[in-house]
This record gives sequence, structure tokens and C-alpha cells, in this order.
Amino acid sequence: MYAHHQDGNPNRTMHERAMLRSIDKAYELYIYLLSLPTEFRFYIDKELEKQTSKYFPTEEIILPLQAMHNNKCIAVLEKSDEINSRMKNLKLHWTGTTDLFKNAWNDLNQNEAFTNYSKRPNHSFGEDKKILSEIYQIFIAESDIFEKYMEEHFMNWEDDQVLVTNALLKSISMMTEDGTGDYLVTESTLKTEDEKFMIDLFRKTIEQDEELTKLIGDKTKNWETDRIAIIDLILMKMALCEILNEPHIPIKVSINEYLELAKLYSTPNSHGFINGVLDKVQIELKKGNKINKQGRGLVE
Repeated sequence: MYAHHQDGNPNRTMHERAMLRSIDKAYELYIYLLSLPTEFRFYIDKELEKQTSKYFPTEEIILPLQAMHNNKCIAVLEKSDEINSRMKNLKLHWTGTTDLFKNAWNDLNQNEAFTNYSKRPNHSFGEDKKILSEIYQIFIAESDIFEKYMEEHFMNWEDDQVLVTNALLKSISMMTEDGTGDYLVTESTLKTEDEKFMIDLFRKTIEQDEELTKLIGDKTKNWETDRIAIIDLILMKMALCEILNEPHIPIKVSINEYLELAKLYSTPNSHGFINGVLDKVQIELKKGNKINKQGRGLVE
């Protein structure tokens, strides 16, 4: 939407195609992160070999390493021909990760769930899956080094992080010990889940631009619309478009989602400004019976 707005002679089809190509990049991220535990275990195995070769091995150091080495969920990912072939075809590689994995391993050993896990000699496949989800949490949500690494290697990391993380956790939850079953999210599935929504929202926001601009303008009398930050204006238009055209999405959910986007893409003061404008507009739309929500809990 921002690129379309900034284009002096906007070609909607061109920008729409660029938007859809971003889903392909999201799938690359998904495959790349599925290979993370395997690559991490390479690091773990080297550490385990180094520790066990000492004259006086330390059990408290070795036990966590052995727990990771024996994780059956990671073994399933490692043996996956689909993941390995996709990594090869997409020419994806983990490079310069020693410091990254060392930092993650230190963080993991401070994690209470992993500490309890590593103290037990045998684990069920369910326990192995649960701890793998915890490991992803440490990497993706808690490691600044990992964040920097991903930003350097994937320009779309910040945009697609949530989508890809949800797909990863879904895959882990569906995984079976023998590695059979459709636990991998396919590229077409990733597209199907979001593509129609993306296209509809993109097109309708553009088509209804005049109406949406007026709705915002009426509630910002002290502001000329050309003085409002472009990103703020775009986010408010998209939010209102969603509120007006998506009958199964609660109003509060739509507003909260765009407030979160404002935190990522706009100014520190945008959150309060956007919240105030959207709240005023949605109240007016309700009074005019212009919002049609369907489904249990959505009809007010």
C-alpha cells in the first residue's frame, strides 16, 4: 500500500504481484527455520564431543548436551528429504553461526523448562516436541543476536516473523515420531491462508480510497489529511476497510492489529493518534448501521 501510494503513476497490478511474491519469501523463511534445529544440533554434537573427551567430564554440562543430541523431534527434521531438498533448491545455508548458537545455548541453559527437561534421562516424543517449541521461542523471541542475524540474511524477516513462527509451531504440533504424515506446511497452503485476504484488502482499500479519506478527514478537523503521516493514513484506511468489508473479524481485533503495525512502521506518537481516530469513526459507523458483522459474538 505504501509503495502504491508513493508511485507517481501507480500500477495496481504491478504492486499486487510484488505483494504476492512476498509470500514466496515467507515460505523460504519457513523452510530455513525448519532446518535450524538440525544445524543447532551440529553445534551441540561438537560441544558434546569436546566435553566427553576431557579427562574429567562434568555431568552437569554433558547431560543438557546429550538431551539435545537425543531429541527425537530434531531427528525427524534432520531426516526429512523434503526439507533437505528444499534447502538445496533454494540455495539456503546457515553461515557464521558459531557465536549465534553459543549465545542461544547459554540462554537455553538458563531456561527453567529446558533445565528440568535435561535432568531426565528419557523423554517422550511429546516432551521432545514441547522443548523444541521452547527452543524456537528462545531463538526467535529472546535472542538479539538471532534477530540481527535474520535481519541481515532476510529483508522480509520483520514483516513475516509472526506468520512463519505460527507455521513452524503448527508443523511441530503435527509431527509424528516416524516422520510420516503431512506435518510440513506447503507453499500453496501458506498462500491459500493469506492470499485472498491480502488481495481483497489491497484492492478494496484502493477502490474505496475517497470514502475512507472522508471518514478520516471528518474526525481530524484540526488536521489537513496531507499533514497526517502517510503511514498513519494508510494504516487507518486499511483498518477501516477491514472493519467495513470483513464481516467475520471483530472491530477490536482489526483496530488492535493496526495499532501493532503502527508500533512497527510509524512514529512513537502514532499509536494514540490512530487509536483515537479509529475509535471515533467506528462509533459513528455503528450509529449509521454501516458495519455489518456476522457470527457469534460479533453482532452488537
